[in-house]
Amino acid sequence: MRLIKKVLLAGTALMSLSVAAAAHPHVFIDANIEIVRSDEGKFTELRHVWRFDELFSATIILDFDTDGDDKLNEAELKVVTDTIHKSISEFDFFTAIRVGGKPVDFYEPDELKAYFEDGQMIMLLEVEPAKPQDLSKEPVRISISDTSFYVAFDYDVQNISVSGNKNGCKAEVVHPNFDELYADSSQSLTEAFFDDPTNTADLGDEYYSWATIDCT
Repeated sequence: MRLIKKVLLAGTALMSLSVAAAAHPHVFIDANIEIVRSDEGKFTELRHVWRFDELFSATIILDFDTDGDDKLNEAELKVVTDTIHKSISEFDFFTAIRVGGKPVDFYEPDELKAYFEDGQMIMLLEVEPAKPQDLSKEPVRISISDTSFYVAFDYDVQNISVSGNKNGCKAEVVHPNFDELYADSSQSLTEAFFDDPTNTADLGDEYYSWATIDCT
């Protein structure tokens, strides 16, 4: 597995699978996050479950249904997940992990898995911290974000779970307040996008949604 060492870099990684981008989201994902802990209470794995919107899911079927039966078989889904894996691996799988304010390196998933349910594609991926993190001392912060704002991730406290070790944990999610962020700015989000479509510059933590899981 390749070790991911970047702090937070995303981008229009799914653009190659859909239409041209603009400054507002074109792909919408309902995300669920599971923190897996060892018996010692250490954070050993982060599990993602992403439910894609119906329009993007339909586009995936149109693009990858090679046998023309209006659905994706196992082989076709493998092509989809391999394509997405290659694309979003360049952008840290839209994932940032921090403990004690410091970035946590993690291994990329060996593979992604996907299936369809009620007309929506659901994708599963797992990443492992390079070193298990002791959550009994400090909370962990996780962001699932696309800095280009082409992909919009939606998640809240009810989308977060913690497994392993029986000690209780508290979760909190803070979303960006774009009204405040751009209130004193002479540049709109659309203008900022066209000045730098990949948004490789660090916009600051306040531009992303962050989930904080406190097991201390």
